[in-house]
Amino acid sequence: MASFYIPLTGLNADSTALNTIANNLANMNTTGYKAKSVNFSDLFYQQIGEAGSGDPIQRGSGTQVASIETDFSNGSPNSTGVDTNVALQGNGFFVVGDGGNMLLTRAGDFSLDQNGNLITADGLSVMGFPAINGKVDATAPLTAIHIPVGETELPSATSTLGMIATLNSSAQVGDSLPGTVQVYDSLGSSYQATVKYTKTGTNNWSYSITLPDKLAAAVNASAGTISYNFGSSGAAVATVDPTTNLTVTGLNGAGVSSTINAPAVQAGESIGNYAAALQSALNAAGITATVTTSGSQLTITGTNLTTSGDVVQDPVASAPTTGSLTFDSNGNLVTPSTNITGITFSGLSDGASNMNLTWELYGADGSANLSQVDQTSAVSSTSQNGFASGTYRGFSIGADGTVTATFKNGQKLNVGQLALGNVVNLQGLKSLGNGEFETTLASGPATIGISGTSGLGTMQGGALEGSNVNISAEFSKLIIAQRAFEANSKAITTFDTVTQQTINMIR
Repeated sequence: MASFYIPLTGLNADSTALNTIANNLANMNTTGYKAKSVNFSDLFYQQIGEAGSGDPIQRGSGTQVASIETDFSNGSPNSTGVDTNVALQGNGFFVVGDGGNMLLTRAGDFSLDQNGNLITADGLSVMGFPAINGKVDATAPLTAIHIPVGETELPSATSTLGMIATLNSSAQVGDSLPGTVQVYDSLGSSYQATVKYTKTGTNNWSYSITLPDKLAAAVNASAGTISYNFGSSGAAVATVDPTTNLTVTGLNGAGVSSTINAPAVQAGESIGNYAAALQSALNAAGITATVTTSGSQLTITGTNLTTSGDVVQDPVASAPTTGSLTFDSNGNLVTPSTNITGITFSGLSDGASNMNLTWELYGADGSANLSQVDQTSAVSSTSQNGFASGTYRGFSIGADGTVTATFKNGQKLNVGQLALGNVVNLQGLKSLGNGEFETTLASGPATIGISGTSGLGTMQGGALEGSNVNISAEFSKLIIAQRAFEANSKAITTFDTVTQQTINMIR
């Protein structure tokens, strides 16, 4: 009977509305949850006659759920301070996948798996654009975002160095100013490169660049040896500084410990001659030890040997490490007129590649980094572009979705960029749970892009987007749905009473 069917459709539709409201309230604290609302529509009509004017007389057949719409407006971002969390504000969704199927989500409560991959709460990979040598390629296919946890960034050899310095125009001929800058070789070892400026005449200075190389001792306690590798490109001759603070301690013939200051090494002296001088010093102190050489390696063999201090050598340098500087009457650098290239240092003791340097006398705008004025000579700042190796320390996600890893050597490296996806018809997306959506024919395919472009939103690292459920609005809807459910229930009980009375009349 229509009298029962019509209110039953109302009860069914109201039940869906109540369930939807309850689901919204249950997900008030769900990350990135988007509230849903139910829309009703009336059912078909039966024409039971016409009015005198010909207007149709129609009887309705109840109601139905016409649609359940999702409110895709922003939820409020809440700061968490967790590196793996990211909140999206504006249009779009994070792109996640399980190896083949791409899904969309607004829930940015990501974490790292055991392999360092960024994943969702239910284990899907967070997808993005890869970075090669720190440069993101937004044209490449999407890939899982990988964080280099526990990895070590390889060192980068210094290729350019520079310093901003002011030279005293009133300095006496022979006055000098040393400036130092720390540089790195291809293995990440550091050196103090020294640029020494010496006044040679009016508006004229000379420069020399040196790169002292400290030689670390290789100690073999079981063999009783201490070795130094002068690393002079495999040659037997090492050019060394004429000073050293090396001391050697060992036992003499009576078993008494004795210490010597190693003799100074003369510039250009062969490693063999230096070994002989060191042997003489040990013999004079009565220390029972033998000094031998093999190629560029010097070895001291004895009993209970210990050392302190350093052995220092100068790697073989190229011609541009010395030259002249000329200034005009206004103190501007005239010559050289360009940066000095081709500065090389070979024979590094750690076996690293030859160091090839460019001395940047001029900035990117063409202005000189050196000037001459009537004030005390000074170096105000230095620069270089190399660095040592460094282990992973942490990462951050920028407003454009760029994922940047930081290392203990102070370097930062872009490892990828989170991708965002969007569709033409948001209401056509299929909800899968876990805050994930799947595209359908109704939604259209997802268009992939990066944050801040093509109308896509921006991101906030260390934060999460909250649910956009409005509790006041939901309570209002709840009251309306409850009243509608009660009204339809009352209609059924009324029709039941009328039916009973009708049956009683027949009896």
